[in-house]
Amino acid sequence: MHIFIDEGGTFTAATGWAVVCSLAIPHKEVGPARREINRLSRNWPRKGDELKGGILQPAHLASLIEVLFRHDAVMHACAIDVSREDDARVDQHKAGQCDGITKHLTSEHHPNLVQEVWDLRRVLERMSRQLYIQCVMMKELVRIASEEVTLYFAQRRPRELAKFEWTIDAKDSRRITSQEKWWRETLAPLLESASRREPFVFIKDAGFNYKFFDRSFAMKKDMVEGHDIKKMITERMAFVDSRSETLIQAVDILTSFLRRLLAREITGDDVSQALGRLQIYSRRKSKHPQSLRVLTLRPASWGRSDLGNVLRVMTTAARIMLKSERTRRRPAPKARSHLRPSR
Repeated sequence: MHIFIDEGGTFTAATGWAVVCSLAIPHKEVGPARREINRLSRNWPRKGDELKGGILQPAHLASLIEVLFRHDAVMHACAIDVSREDDARVDQHKAGQCDGITKHLTSEHHPNLVQEVWDLRRVLERMSRQLYIQCVMMKELVRIASEEVTLYFAQRRPRELAKFEWTIDAKDSRRITSQEKWWRETLAPLLESASRREPFVFIKDAGFNYKFFDRSFAMKKDMVEGHDIKKMITERMAFVDSRSETLIQAVDILTSFLRRLLAREITGDDVSQALGRLQIYSRRKSKHPQSLRVLTLRPASWGRSDLGNVLRVMTTAARIMLKSERTRRRPAPKARSHLRPSR
């Protein structure tokens, strides 16, 4: 499975909505999808040599999504309205993360490890609010996409789960930035910590084939069974210049239209329906099915009632997790696994 990631917005209060999106495409579909998009978009408006969602129209989006849908692409997205976030709350959230990085260090740890962990903490302490918010969003996006892509394709194309590749739009085409390096290095332990509170979900049912996934990523550590995050995510992660990758440009288009839709810069159910076609809806902890994840660093009780119609239309158009011939059966029991970073 090849997963492409891009972000939209500046993650500042001045620009309001910011989003991060991933697009998972089976390896066998990557080349054909890329070539078809190149042919389709030959005469589309471009910014320099790149396709950019900000200068395209809904008709372009619909054509792109038709191609991606036929090639079994799945989109995941997380969104946040930074204009409604409180600076003090963001700082408090970051401070808690800083403390969490070093709180388990003791005199028994090797001095080199202690130094490395404190270096990670100091990078985070210096990180701006906007970059910190983006890191939080990216971590959550990877967590959700990893779990749901596995559930979805275990029923449909299980061989694709033997290998995951992650391609991310680079902030600087010449180097990996300090923020990107920090995020990549801390992603595995952060996801392991998150999996203790909300374990990775598997379905115990013959219709879900995890043979290829387990063969590549299953592991045992400290008498606990889990899956190797490093092999699954960070080992095959690359930051690339979007000018060199058509499918990163495709994610930019999806991301841009989603952000503009949430910011009400564009209106109409056609955009919501088009974006929904590539998503998967699930109930999660909410009583209402939802495909898009709207996040906040505020207390969990804070909500956004003004997004109701957008979320409803998008979710109505989204794919369901279970294959259609299985939806009439009683739901299968869930199994849970911890993600474990290899050392």
